[in-house]
Amino acid sequence: MKQTLQTSIWSFRDIRLVLPARALSYAGDSVALVALMLRVSENGGPGAVTALLLAFAVPTVAMIPFAGRIVDGHDSRTVLVCASLLQVVAGLGLAFSHGLAETLALVCLLQVGQAVAGPAWAALIPRIVGEQLVGKATGTSQALVGVATLAGSAVGGVLVSWSGERGALLVDTATFGVVALVALAVRTRRRPVAGAVRERGALTAGLRSLLGDPLLRILVVCLWIFVVVGEAVNVVEVFLVTDEIGLDAAGYGWVMAAQGGGAILGAWGTGRLTSSAGRSRAMLAGMAAIGGACVLMGVAGGAITLFAGAVVVGAGSGLLNAASSTLIVTRTAEEVRGRVIAALGGTVRTCSLVALPLGGLLAAVLGTRTTFVVCGIACGAAAGLAAVLVVRTNDSVPEAVSH
Repeated sequence: MKQTLQTSIWSFRDIRLVLPARALSYAGDSVALVALMLRVSENGGPGAVTALLLAFAVPTVAMIPFAGRIVDGHDSRTVLVCASLLQVVAGLGLAFSHGLAETLALVCLLQVGQAVAGPAWAALIPRIVGEQLVGKATGTSQALVGVATLAGSAVGGVLVSWSGERGALLVDTATFGVVALVALAVRTRRRPVAGAVRERGALTAGLRSLLGDPLLRILVVCLWIFVVVGEAVNVVEVFLVTDEIGLDAAGYGWVMAAQGGGAILGAWGTGRLTSSAGRSRAMLAGMAAIGGACVLMGVAGGAITLFAGAVVVGAGSGLLNAASSTLIVTRTAEEVRGRVIAALGGTVRTCSLVALPLGGLLAAVLGTRTTFVVCGIACGAAAGLAAVLVVRTNDSVPEAVSH
């Protein structure tokens, strides 16, 4: 149990490689997202934006039966290197493509790699730092991602303004190459547990673990509802920034960067939480903050109010993402973590698939600003519902099921 006595996650060599590399990758992703959103919004309007966001979501859902089995059934180094190289190929294709159909197909390929790489990294980190430091590692990772998003979003808008989309997308591609090299350098390995791969029904196995836990059963179901409501605004966000407020491409990048800055604040504090009760409260606070901020952004009369809302959205997201990630890992048996994380990611993406056409419909019927306000109110209602159910739940499951 020597690892549990360590007070700093940075005393682990592999963490010093993994967390900065993942943050760099997220910075590249932020650059690419700005470039791709601007590409499709200019040429296709809300329908094209919806199609792009669906392309980001569908592969994660389709990979539910496969991603978890791959992560739990193969050596982590092999899985991570292969997934990163697949993303390198997709990134190069995006840099040199122009049409909407090509863009959507390559984004799908990119997300196939992410559907495997995400659970693989998440399941590997507890092996590196030990169970008792998972909260600190997750909070620190989310904070670094916030810094990376801050930098990447701002740089993405500027790069697109100065040199077009190709340079921005090549930057993203380079980050995947760096991650592949880091995966080769990491010494900690996560290898298959005897008998785990042969278990049938990867989706069923992951959901059984999630829904078999009294606390997770409440929070995960409420999270699904929250995502359906909250992600509907993604369809119209770029139009709120550029059409309603009147900012240019660089301004859109800075709005995204403001969200990243908020995420730093939200995620950093979660590393100090040591109990499931504290983490569940952080999730609820994150949901409520996002709902209130969406209302604020919807009624914003200028850039200052818009940026304030974006910061709060980021802070709420940081709380929600870091707290939920730590809860899932600490309350799940090690041998099924890949399948649990993949199942959660896939079901959340399924909710995203419902959210996106809902957002397009609301935009057509209500307009951009009213869509933000209505969805923000609904997010607050989802947070309130979750809070009531958690308070009424007598949580008797141990803080962690695996050590």
